Amino acid sequence: MALVGDNEPVWLVVRKESLAAKFLFPDRVKMIPVDYRKFIKKPFYKLGVCREITDLGARIAISTDHLRLPTVDDMIVISSGADENYALSPRPWPKHDKALQAHRDWYTDWVEPDPAMAHRLIRWWELANGLLGNEADVPRVKFDPSRLQDAPVTDRPEIILHPFSAIAEREVDPRVFIDLADAFEDDYQIVMTAGPNDLARAPRHQVLADHPGVVVDTTDLQSKAARLRGAALVVSVDTSIMHLSVGAGAPTLCLASAAHIVDSIPYDSRMMPDNVTFMVPEIDCAGCLGQCIHPLENGRYRCLGQLTTDNVLSKAREILAAPTRED
Repeated sequence: MALVGDNEPVWLVVRKESLAAKFLFPDRVKMIPVDYRKFIKKPFYKLGVCREITDLGARIAISTDHLRLPTVDDMIVISSGADENYALSPRPWPKHDKALQAHRDWYTDWVEPDPAMAHRLIRWWELANGLLGNEADVPRVKFDPSRLQDAPVTDRPEIILHPFSAIAEREVDPRVFIDLADAFEDDYQIVMTAGPNDLARAPRHQVLADHPGVVVDTTDLQSKAARLRGAALVVSVDTSIMHLSVGAGAPTLCLASAAHIVDSIPYDSRMMPDNVTFMVPEIDCAGCLGQCIHPLENGRYRCLGQLTTDNVLSKAREILAAPTRED
């Protein structure tokens, strides 16, 4: 069964930040970027987006977001004017449960994941299976190599560090990354990846950027993906670069808070590739989705204090000492 005809266009309505990942999708897929904050706060911007989506003349609209904002995601779907609308049954979210349930009648049908609190990739896979009438097994996390550029040739093996998160509370102590650079600079080229505005937004990481053994890479996401592909090790907080690194096949060490356990990290065992290691604190309130019940410590979630230089460095050395993977 196929939802889309051979010559039908496919449009993805995405957060504006996701537009940089266009290179990972087939050429027939087009993207409409949306600034969610402006959509919520600026009525004329919202009206313009909805008109653009209506003008597509879509036949089917599918909401793939398992944690939907009723004021944004549901409005985008209904503005399509499509004859058929489909969605995942939303995971429990007390702040929006009432509105999400009230919108059930906007959809032709819902796919009910089991369990409701499964990892988001599992929920997306169940959505695809439900809509297509399939029972396909969950694939391992890996991007289509044909969508990636070749890794650049380097004089020295590279260790790539990515300390930035859009949510500052989810970042580990900057000192951890500085200590990693100190420990490995003699044997590896240390690279810090950063978005165009990351250092201006998070000057706490300028010390790492100024480290004499560190090269800063602010290229676009497609170029970064190629560099990640050839890295000896990537150490990143829980952010898009980490997922990009895993999908590109690089040995990856993820330093994550416990806030998004089950939701996004670690990966479900059915789709876990062998090139990623997750370091996640153990704490009773894991899975809070950022609604932390504890006071912040140095501007970070308290649980991140468990990720110290000593245990991160030990894990990094363990990964580097492991046999070289085969692509």
